[in-house]
Amino acid sequence: GTPDEVRREVLERLEILSPGGGFVFNPIHNVQAKTPVENLLAMFEALREFGRP
Repeated sequence: GTPDEVRREVLERLEILSPGGGFVFNPIHNVQAKTPVENLLAMFEALREFGRP
C-alpha cells in the first residue's frame, strides 16, 4: 500500500480498538522485511497524530 493507505488503516484501527482505553498499538513481528520505510514512517506519524499520549 501507499503511505496514505497506511495512515487510513491506522486511523481505522484506532477508531475501532481504542475507545475505552487499554489498547496498545504495537507492530511487533508483523512488519515484513520488504515493507517500504515510507510506510513505517506513515504508521508512526499517524499514531502520533491520531493516538492518545
